[in-house]
Amino acid sequence: MDQNPNGGAEKAELGRRIREARQLRGMTLKEMDESAGLSATHISEIERGKTSPTIGALIRIATALGREASFFVEPEVLPDIARTSRPERVRQPFGLAGMEVQTPGVPGGRLKALTLHLQPSVPLGLAVTDGSIAGYVVAGGLQIESDGSVEVLGPGDSIHVHLDIPVTLTATGSEAEVFVVTTADLAPSSTGPGST
Repeated sequence: MDQNPNGGAEKAELGRRIREARQLRGMTLKEMDESAGLSATHISEIERGKTSPTIGALIRIATALGREASFFVEPEVLPDIARTSRPERVRQPFGLAGMEVQTPGVPGGRLKALTLHLQPSVPLGLAVTDGSIAGYVVAGGLQIESDGSVEVLGPGDSIHVHLDIPVTLTATGSEAEVFVVTTADLAPSSTGPGST
């Protein structure tokens, strides 16, 4: 879904998500009126896709429904509990490394979990972005370069790094397997080591 809730299909989907969330909470339009500070008529029009809420109104609706506003405009509907079985995790290219997405995320969630597979002596640069990354070395050795400092980790070691400065990951010895939790949309650096 386009994150601009002003288009026809987008308005209808936004309204459907709001109505569904309200019904799941067992709230009437009148209760929403009182909780969100918006008229029941206006909420009904939003739910039917007849009008779009302002950003302020969407935030008040989301708060009344116990959700993050982003839940209603995310491109895809995510389950409240995200479970991924082992066969569903497929290694895919990530720069010169491999990556397995461990969970697709939850509505309004900021955390992403994945596993990186780094080849020996092949640096993987991460693009500078907002957020941070925490990693746990499952197997192999890992060297992390960030802001002029170098950390070397072995199996069982972990680290947490801000991604507002360049970060480069390199497997030492054999292939490194690193379980990662991040608040950023990770991407390989397009200019540094490990770029595609």
